[in-house]
Amino acid sequence: MDVMVEGPRAAQVASMLHEREIPYAIAMGDVDIMVEKEQGTVLNKLVKNSATVRPMDWHSYHRLDVIYTWMDNLQKEYPYLCSVMVIGKSAEDRDIKLLKISNGTKGNTGVWIDGTIHPREWITTAVVTYIANQIVRNFHEYSESVTSKDWYILPVLNPDGYEYTHTHDRMWRKNRAQYGECVGVDLNRNFSYGWGEKGEEGSSDDPGNIFFRGPKAFSEPETAAVKRTILHSGTNFKVFISFHSYGEVIIFPWGYTADPCPDYVELLEGGTAMAKAIFEASGHTYKVGSTKDLMYFSAGTSVDWSYGVANIPFSYMIELRGKEHRFLLPREDIIPTAREAMCGVLRLLDFVDKRCKGTQACVCPK
Repeated sequence: MDVMVEGPRAAQVASMLHEREIPYAIAMGDVDIMVEKEQGTVLNKLVKNSATVRPMDWHSYHRLDVIYTWMDNLQKEYPYLCSVMVIGKSAEDRDIKLLKISNGTKGNTGVWIDGTIHPREWITTAVVTYIANQIVRNFHEYSESVTSKDWYILPVLNPDGYEYTHTHDRMWRKNRAQYGECVGVDLNRNFSYGWGEKGEEGSSDDPGNIFFRGPKAFSEPETAAVKRTILHSGTNFKVFISFHSYGEVIIFPWGYTADPCPDYVELLEGGTAMAKAIFEASGHTYKVGSTKDLMYFSAGTSVDWSYGVANIPFSYMIELRGKEHRFLLPREDIIPTAREAMCGVLRLLDFVDKRCKGTQACVCPK
């Protein structure tokens, strides 16, 4: 368990743990230093002036307005490939914007990629936008395993929480829905498949808990928008990838039970193909396995729902870098992390299309 303590209280907490003979180690002596390293500058937690929109790049982390402007501009530059749609509104009435990349061929199978279901995981939005940018700007350089897909890309699934991490609380995990005196639902416990299973071990019914699952499945507008878009799109999705951080693991169903899913072996092989591609690209080792095997019980997750209800056969949750910096991954690590993740995604598509022969080199982005 990671516990963040205010500086003046650190000695008191350390004393309490010592008295109770609870072993502990200090992972980060000063979180502010890590935040500065992440951003390259001191993070102003009360920034409200966003009149000047910074250009999109992958050398720093960006606010929601920058990301949405980039999506709109991509549609203007590549109208024959890109379309941007608002698939719903957040709890605080922000747009939930999705980018679709398609050559327009009827019968294309679908690939879903999302980020920032947990808003403190900034690297996920950076990786998702990087992948989208590479695909669009180099579309005709990729193989048919890429160009024959309809790509549904949702960079910021939780826009309210994402903005809140930039302005108030960098470690915020939930959305911003109000439940009594408490705020927020863990959106990755709010999907219907396995919702509420395993009691407090899989999620929580306490609105004050960071794993609060909500009063019912799909109670939140953000998760309802994902459900509606996937089920009503008319697209035959073959791949579902939800990016998270941190941990460097590739996990697949189930999370709500320790039982193996019906396609365990095939999902393990697909995940291993991704892990091999990542290792070849960067030397980083990502573990592969089911959610419960590698992590813990997680009930009501998007990946269990995409596999169990939406019937998307290759459904994965990828926990990105990094173990050392936790959620505060330095901006210098954005592009290396994005590159290795994209190599993994491309290799998975080869695997899914039965074109990966095991010795084929990964077509990594330049």
